[in-house]
Amino acid sequence: METLGQKHLDRERRMIRDTEILEYIFSKYKDKERDLNEQYRYTPPYPTLALDDFIPEQLSKDLYEESKTIPKEYWTAFTRANSYMEECKDLTEAPVARQLVSAFHSREFMQWLSKIADVQHLLPDPYLVGAGYMKSFKGDSLKIHTDFNWNEECQTHRALSLILYFTPDWKPEWHGDLQFWDFEKKRKVVSYPPKMGNMVLWKYHKRGFHGHPNPIDCPEDKFRVGFRFFYYISDSKHDWRDPPHKSLYWYDKEKNQPYHIDAEYGHKKLKDN
Repeated sequence: METLGQKHLDRERRMIRDTEILEYIFSKYKDKERDLNEQYRYTPPYPTLALDDFIPEQLSKDLYEESKTIPKEYWTAFTRANSYMEECKDLTEAPVARQLVSAFHSREFMQWLSKIADVQHLLPDPYLVGAGYMKSFKGDSLKIHTDFNWNEECQTHRALSLILYFTPDWKPEWHGDLQFWDFEKKRKVVSYPPKMGNMVLWKYHKRGFHGHPNPIDCPEDKFRVGFRFFYYISDSKHDWRDPPHKSLYWYDKEKNQPYHIDAEYGHKKLKDN
């Protein structure tokens, strides 16, 4: 009989790696950063970008299947304001998602995302606060709301949200579309279906109302599933009593202070030798 460990090993042998995920994205959107930036900046009600088939199709399928196998003890239920959603940020039993997180938290992806969204000094959240897998079932909804603005674990401010969807063959009549409303929370402005492979990116706004308020009407054997990433910025300032400096390799015995020599930067590429 195949053990759980053997199943994980077999899945890891054939899973799509973080480098392959990045290669797919960067190849697909090569030389399109400016167009994506304009699309993002000018989509109402506030900067938003929706892209189809953002990740490899096989990866979407693998994430969908993985979401069905993660044991119940790793999930929590979100029930605020009569919403219902199951969430999983503990990826101990989710090797496919760990590769996804590795890619989407990588330096390369952060630099690409910064260009698209005009956000400098962007930071990922290794704790996945409020992020990770999300699942909703028949009858569930997520009421219209605005997002939290502060990450206590990282001590950072919310800047961007990114959602990927994985459910195959999702039909519009099942609802579950991600809706963005106006700043007065009176009407829907735009919505995006949770189609497999879809990505939605948006800028944090204190009046950025969104959700999927209509109860899901999918078959009993289907569910709405995706993965959320939140990105942050910090307004940390250095201590004026200890200004920023490089590593200090010299020592002034008279002043009893370490110091740096600007001409001795001490870094160069090996090929320059």
